[in-house]
Amino acid sequence: MSPAAGPSGARRTPAGGASVAPALRSVGVGLALLLRAPAILAQEPPDTVLIPDTLTVPDSMAVAQEADTSEAEPDTIFYNLPDTKDGLPSGFVTGVWDWNRHDIMASGANTLVELFRETPGLIGLMGGDYGSPAAMSFAGQGGAGYRVFRDGFELYPVEGGVVDLQHVSLVGIGRVRLDRSMGQMVVEMWSHEYDDGRPFSVIEAGTGDYDTNLFRGVYTDPQALFGSIGGGLERVDTRGREPDRSEGGNRTGSWLRYQWHLRDRFGVGFDYRKMKAQTKIPDYVPTTARTDLMLRAGFRIFDGVTVQAYGARSDFSVETDTVGTNFGGARKQAGATLGVARGPAWLRASYRRFEDGTPSQRIDVSGGLSHERWGGLWGRAARGSWNDASTWNYGARAWLAPLPGLTVFGAYETGRFGSRDGPVIDGPGDPQEAVTDGIRPGVEAITDRETLRVGASVSRWGVTLGGASLYAWSDVALPLATELDLGAPTNVGVHRNGYEAMAVLPTFVEGLTIEGSYVWWDEEGPYLPAQAYQGSFEFNRVFKDSGNLEFWVSAGVRGHDPMLSFVAPETGEDPAEAAGLARVPFYQSWYGRLQIRVVTVRLWVGIDNFTMRRDLQKFPGRLLPLTRTTYAIRWDLWN
Repeated sequence: MSPAAGPSGARRTPAGGASVAPALRSVGVGLALLLRAPAILAQEPPDTVLIPDTLTVPDSMAVAQEADTSEAEPDTIFYNLPDTKDGLPSGFVTGVWDWNRHDIMASGANTLVELFRETPGLIGLMGGDYGSPAAMSFAGQGGAGYRVFRDGFELYPVEGGVVDLQHVSLVGIGRVRLDRSMGQMVVEMWSHEYDDGRPFSVIEAGTGDYDTNLFRGVYTDPQALFGSIGGGLERVDTRGREPDRSEGGNRTGSWLRYQWHLRDRFGVGFDYRKMKAQTKIPDYVPTTARTDLMLRAGFRIFDGVTVQAYGARSDFSVETDTVGTNFGGARKQAGATLGVARGPAWLRASYRRFEDGTPSQRIDVSGGLSHERWGGLWGRAARGSWNDASTWNYGARAWLAPLPGLTVFGAYETGRFGSRDGPVIDGPGDPQEAVTDGIRPGVEAITDRETLRVGASVSRWGVTLGGASLYAWSDVALPLATELDLGAPTNVGVHRNGYEAMAVLPTFVEGLTIEGSYVWWDEEGPYLPAQAYQGSFEFNRVFKDSGNLEFWVSAGVRGHDPMLSFVAPETGEDPAEAAGLARVPFYQSWYGRLQIRVVTVRLWVGIDNFTMRRDLQKFPGRLLPLTRTTYAIRWDLWN
């Protein structure tokens, strides 16, 4: 399995970019402003600094939380808001991938598309370099292809049929989970959770080709202002390729959080996030921004039973001189989640209500049980209200381990999924009624989908092999309805059969493995290339008894066959007469990465597309960077 996609706490590799001097200057300025020498000396690194597999608080610390805080040492006092999490294990078998904070840092990802790019069969859909719209697809999903949640709050797509992933920030995020469901993918994100009573900081800075500069800084304090605080900034900007620099862009994000805790059983938190994206590509709005405000509370009624509630508002704004279909809007939502966990079994049920627009409400229920030795069961059901229509879907998964090292599994999903073909407007509107200046509210689009995945995985003597048969059907193929393909007409649905395979093969060199994945479909479709693959050589060794020196080296390739993409109509073209689909050429990117960790300081160099293929694109005419080499430093410390 590729490190970047590795389930079950597998290691990750960084992403890749130019001159070392600008990077060192950036790092020096950042550290001079944010750190003090005594703080560096106060890190008190442990004898062993190994990357943990999970963010779970150690048992000794959990005991300290229950103790009388008046008698506890200050460094042992920390609380987190009670939360609910799905108990579905991660791995190729279940189709779930998990990244903790160390994994995210090691991946070098600046967006979710970059974090997920080595997940088997997942297609990242980018309209250009940083600042331009971005989305993703698996098994041909377009509109309603995925949902994104952060701390229980749904990042509803206020600007189209799916969330623009350029507007989803990774600053302050401690864990990301991707359920690569074939019916509708689910992304869950959790902000930083405390595992120590001391203030904690993360500094990430780098530079690369096209005058690219990267920065991400986070500061958290579990004992501040009678509660706990957290905040962060991130920015990535690029001037684009020579000679005209017409593909330049940037992303700037900010995060601020305050939480008040009543021990570890109850807490209230305020969360503010904003992500602003700018691009020089004429086809897109030059400046867009998404702002999310949330007030939430968590209550652990007793061990194994937790209730979470929240109220939130999402605003989407644009800055453009062109009057057209791109304009701002806002959505309010409120919701509550009940989580129950008892031994190997768990249940999670959520209700969300949205103001002004569709859907007006959603209900989600999931639950199951798992056992390390014999396998597990998992199921989910969801229902949504879309004006006069309703959406519903349900799915089930099962995995069994009849023999040591062998796991057989199956997954089935079916239902109706709702999407929009335009942005949200301020206030309700009649979807059939035209609005002045050519602006109209988004209208609903409903698609029926049915999927099946059946396979097996074998692990023995360090070798892991997995394979699955795939089936996907939909009655209509929906565009993403973001700026990437806004206004494109729907297309006939797909009826496809395929299979996927993955492998992790050890070598005679300690720490060196060969890893890869391959997905094949009997016929292409929108956002569905006939073949997609990824393969790499991975070297990972930890040196010294303390574990304070680590090397990661990766060299690999990822690519896919030519692909059909939805395209927006040309200016003045009647959408009803637009072609709707266009083919983009074969995609292939060779990459290399080197990361060195010394205690908690990570130095890495990465390069993408070092063979310099000149026609890398996911949408016609929207070329991706020719190549990019990045130099960066990432440092987490107690201060």
